[in-house]
Parts: sequence; structure tokens; C-alpha cells
Amino acid sequence: MRSLPTFQLLVVTPTLGTSPWLDETVASVARLPFPCRQVLVAPGAAVAGLTARYPALRVVPEPGGGMYAAINAGLAAEADWDAFTYINDDDLLLPAFAAVVARAQTAEARVVYGGVRLINTAGRRVGSIPISPVPSLNRLLYAQRTEPVFQHGTVATRAVVARLGPFDTSLKFCGDSEFLARACVAGIPFVCATKRDVAAFRLRAGQLTKNLPVMLEEHHRLYRKLQLPADRITLRHRWARLVFRLANLPVYVERVARHGFITFGEQLATVK
Repeated sequence: MRSLPTFQLLVVTPTLGTSPWLDETVASVARLPFPCRQVLVAPGAAVAGLTARYPALRVVPEPGGGMYAAINAGLAAEADWDAFTYINDDDLLLPAFAAVVARAQTAEARVVYGGVRLINTAGRRVGSIPISPVPSLNRLLYAQRTEPVFQHGTVATRAVVARLGPFDTSLKFCGDSEFLARACVAGIPFVCATKRDVAAFRLRAGQLTKNLPVMLEEHHRLYRKLQLPADRITLRHRWARLVFRLANLPVYVERVARHGFITFGEQLATVK
């Protein structure tokens, strides 16, 4: 296992170059206490301006085909990296993200994740995303169409990409969910590095996740593709879901206190 200073993390950020939070996003990556490369993937017309604005970063033109095609282009643009994450141009990586990267330092295929807070346009906390504290139960959760982990705060080693291939560019909303679910179904080990917040996902008006009906349809499509849910829900499946819900009880209590009795998807869709 290599020590943290020589382990290279690749951070891919697809952007139109117009996000008012892009400076904050770039700064959050620059503050991480280990070496990493951030690649911006932007429309051709924005490349020169972003290159001048962020001379320390590499900016590559997006190839067309949507956000996941842009992420694939970012992965292909850099040769020297050991693990990757992608971060939207309005989200943040937090100092505790170092705990996730530390657990990702292996040449083996591995997905490592931590907690994710939800923030508003002013950067204030408005909740958090429920995650699975017991990775060995993740396959049982996916079998019930319960997502145990989300892209935000997640690192995948290079061996994962080599084994799975790129993101599915036919998806507009859920390519990250499909990639992670595909990894779990393929038997790639998942590691929960910490339940502490390691990243922040900004809720704002106009984001793609507000289109809840289309997003849910894509989720159903990826579940069918991966032959989920399970044919038969056993006691082990029910136990996995109970553990997940109990572990995330503080998340649900905070959501109800702030927003009422709504689901996470409904919380995304109701942002104004």
C-alpha cells in the first residue's frame, strides 16, 4: 500500500463555467491535505476562459452527450491517477474527505464512501443523505431498490473503472447511481470510511434532480438493467433494511424537523 502523499486522486468536475459556486468548489478541492488533480470538463467555448481563470487546473472540452459523457472524458484526459471522484460545480469536498481517500489506497477494486451533508445556496446545512454504515449489507439494500451510498463523498479506485468500464451515457440523471449499483452487483467491495460529513451537496433551484418523475423513471430503468429487485425478499433483506433505517434515524428526524414528512427525492424536488 502506498502512503497518502504519493497516492493520486483525480477529481472530475463537469461545468458550463457559469456556476456562481465554481470558485468555492475549486477551492474546496485545493484545500484537501493530499495531492490530487482536478480536471474541469467544459463546453469548447468556455475552455480558454476557464484555463485563464484556473491556471493550476486542466480544462478539457466536453465531447457532447451529457454530463456522464463529460465525466468519462475527464477520466480519459488524465493518465496518472489511482482513484477518482467527481464533484459538481456547486458542491464541496470537506477536509474529512481525507479519511475516504486514505481507505482507498489500494490497487484492488474498491469503492469507499463517507457521510454527505446537504447545504443550501448560502452554504448552510439543511440536512444529510442517508448512507449504509454496514457495507456488507449494501447488496441486500440494492435488491430492495434502496440506495445505500451516493456519489457525493465517494471514491472509486482505478481498478473499479478498469473492471466496470465508463459511466452509462444513455442516462441523464442517474448515471452515478447506476455506476455504484453496478459495482455492488459485480461484487466489488464497498468500504464505509466514516459517517462524518466528507462532502456537501448543494440544493438549489434548477438542478437536474428537481425533475423527480423523470429521475425516478431512470432509476427504474437502471434497476431493471441490473435485474433488481430481488425475486424474493428474505429475512436477511428485511434485517438489512432495518439496520439501514435505525442507523439513519438522526437523518430522518432532522429531515422531518426541517421539511416535514417527505422523502429524500421529494426534498430534492421541492427546492426553490
